[in-house]
Amino acid sequence: MPFALSAAIAFIYGTVVGSFLNVCIWRMPRDESIISPPSHCPSCDKKLAVWELIPLLSFLLQRCKCRTCGAPITWRYFGVELLTGVFFVALFARFGWNLEFFTLALFGSSLIAAFFIDVEHWIIPDQLNIFGIAIGIGHDLVALALGRMGFGDLVAIRPVIWIPIPFTHTSVPMLQSIIGLLACGAVFYLIAVLGELAFKKEAMGGGDIKLAAAIGANMPIALALLSFFVAVALGSLIGITWILVMRLTRKEYKSYVPFGPMMVAGVGVVIFFGSQLVDAYLRYLQGYGLR
Repeated sequence: MPFALSAAIAFIYGTVVGSFLNVCIWRMPRDESIISPPSHCPSCDKKLAVWELIPLLSFLLQRCKCRTCGAPITWRYFGVELLTGVFFVALFARFGWNLEFFTLALFGSSLIAAFFIDVEHWIIPDQLNIFGIAIGIGHDLVALALGRMGFGDLVAIRPVIWIPIPFTHTSVPMLQSIIGLLACGAVFYLIAVLGELAFKKEAMGGGDIKLAAAIGANMPIALALLSFFVAVALGSLIGITWILVMRLTRKEYKSYVPFGPMMVAGVGVVIFFGSQLVDAYLRYLQGYGLR
């Protein structure tokens, strides 16, 4: 199949998924079902017709407003659909039609929903994190059944890792995803506990800890930790910039920003640029004779 046709299919599929993500982003923080009732206008409650649900096009043709009551529709709907479509195309260009593509397409979709919910509501629904963990475990089970190894071109992994039992000559099998979710979840839980002891207030929400576990379930530990490093760097840069801008404009502001979106961005950076970052770091060490 020609690349252009495959990319077009990935884009269309991604926009459809993005349309569903908009439903999740609106309903999950409000504890509403994402299945029932069918899609409707939140202002007039009118059920949307099929032609009002075409990703991207319906939004533009209706001029950013409800066809029935004229209530404005936020550009977030268009943005999420477009972002998800572009994300799917980028995944296809990176991995092709394979297990990694479908795994990261599903996991990445849950991350996109988590990003926008956390930005607006400062929460990450448990359903998204549980779904992400299930995707990671499912990936390892399928990879084990197919006898596959690998994660892109960065690092080779095995779906099952044998863990030695101390003081014995016995090892027990463990899925890489389970090891990753336990390790990454434990790291963030420790950070949360130490941060609360140091600052005498909650330093990290439970949603961030669960999100870290979901990231660990879907990525090799080395890549997961690299994504956390990128998230911290982005968070520091954005947080400092935000505080300076608010102080210069003399506006009231919160002295902290949600960390979940930074974690999502970190995963995105690592998926597409992780190998380049690792290579650059190794060259840096080699330049100082540390490799």
